[in-house]
Amino acid sequence: MDDFFSFAELVPKALAKYKIEREARAALVCQRFRTLMPTILGEDAPTAVKPKFVKGRTLYIAVPSSVWAQRVYVHRHELLVQLNLNMAENSGVDDIRTQVENELFA
Repeated sequence: MDDFFSFAELVPKALAKYKIEREARAALVCQRFRTLMPTILGEDAPTAVKPKFVKGRTLYIAVPSSVWAQRVYVHRHELLVQLNLNMAENSGVDDIRTQVENELFA
């Protein structure tokens, strides 16, 4: 039975084969951010704050106003710690940047 592979071994190989490691990493970071938002930023955060994309090691998020941008900035350190918890060293994020896009939330 030497040809048995665990699922955990196959996923990284498949991602590498199809060259979608970056996209998978970005999706994981955005999903983790969506999960953390209500506990760190408040229950009203999921309707106001939207993760947009990951570029390099920076997560970009859309907020409806500068008030929300400030709220994210205040909790930035806690968000980064929680986002990087239990992630591979090269899979985490180092920074969170906000973009005020109030027309998206109108």
